[in-house]
Amino acid sequence: MSYYDGLTKKELHYLKAAEQIGKEKGDCPELQELCKEAYSEYKSQRISSAAYGKVYAICIEYAYPK
Repeated sequence: MSYYDGLTKKELHYLKAAEQIGKEKGDCPELQELCKEAYSEYKSQRISSAAYGKVYAICIEYAYPK
C-alpha cells in the first residue's frame, strides 16, 4: 500500500508540490501559501481531510525541521 493510494489528482498535486517546494526552499512564502490553499480546498470539501492532513504534515516538517 502506497502513501498516495486513494488520492485524487488534485490531492496528489498538493502533496507533490509541498514536497518539492519544501525540499527546494524550506520554510518560505510559497510553502505557506500552498498550505493555506490546501486548507481552503479542504474546508470547501474539494480535498479530503486525510489529504489535507498529509499536506499539512509535509508543510510543518519543512517549516520546522528537526
